Formats: sequence, C-alpha cells, structure tokens
Amino acid sequence: MATQAERRKATREALVKAGRASFARAGYDATHTNEILAVARVSRGAMYHHFASKQALFEAVFIAESKATIAGAAAAASHTGSPLENVLSVCLAWLAAAREPVTAAILLDQGPQVLGWKRARDLEEEFSLGGMKRAIQLASEAGELEVGSIDLAARILNAVLAELALAAVHHRDEADPARQERMIRQVLSGFRPQTD
Repeated sequence: MATQAERRKATREALVKAGRASFARAGYDATHTNEILAVARVSRGAMYHHFASKQALFEAVFIAESKATIAGAAAAASHTGSPLENVLSVCLAWLAAAREPVTAAILLDQGPQVLGWKRARDLEEEFSLGGMKRAIQLASEAGELEVGSIDLAARILNAVLAELALAAVHHRDEADPARQERMIRQVLSGFRPQTD
C-alpha cells in the first residue's frame, strides 16, 4: 500500500503530466483547470494543495520540461576524447530536442509569455548553466578553449542555443541541423586559443 508521501508525489506527477499535455495542445490561455483535473483524475482541492494557481502548475511543467530536455540531450550526446566536441554534441542534441513540438511549445513559446522572460530565463539557466560551465571548463582545461570567464562563456553559448532553437521553430529555413552546427562551431571558434 502506498504511503501518503508516495500518493502526494503521484498526484503531483499526474498534474504535471496532464498540464504538459494540455498546455502543449491548447496553449496556456485556452487551457482550463477542469480539463487538467479530469485528465489527472484528481480533485480541485488536491490540485490547489500542490499548486496555488494555474501559473504555478505551468511553472512546474516548465521546470520538468527543462530538466528532461537537458538530461535527454546529455544522454543522447556522443562522448569523445575531445571535450570541445562533447560540448558541440550536447548543444546539437539539445537543439534537436527543443524542436520537438511539445518541448518547443512549453519552453520556447509559452514559457516566456506565461512566466515572464526573466523568470523563464532564470529557471532555464538554473538547470542548464551548471552543466554548460562544467563542459566549458573541461574544454578549457584540455586546451581546446580559452575563455576569460567560464560563467560568461556558458551564458553566451546558452543564449546562442536559445536563439537557434527559436529560429528553428519559427523559421523553417533556419532549422537545418547542418547549418545550426556550423553556427555553433563558429561561436565556439571565438573561444579557441589564439595562436601567434
């Protein structure tokens, strides 16, 4: 028999899963909590026990989607003997995941609108910036990159990825993976050690 903590966790997960599907399909504004409750098979009281508002539920969906996309990209990336190629591989894997319709709807289209640009950016950085900094640090230690600030380089690369993902979703001609790879390589080339 499930414990109370397990039941609470299952209820929260059901709400996030139902919210994800509803927000992706209908959009935040057109999604009614009654629909989410019906799909999740929970009461309104149970929902408000976990989330103070529909926006709070959306934020939980956004966080779950961010974490899953980053973890999926890290798992899908190829890992070579070159930390720089590993950075590139993770970036490309994340871009591929971000082009998926549900992920794009939650992270790229609705997130900044529902949560506000700053909150969405802060949340995304909370889950991605640490990994990006570690990857750039490894490439720097291997002598493949030379950056004045690991933190700033990670922020720049995150910003480039976000813009590439938005362009790919909203402009079909910008979605070519080979073209995106060339652009990321060009950005990374600016961080390569300077030779005299």
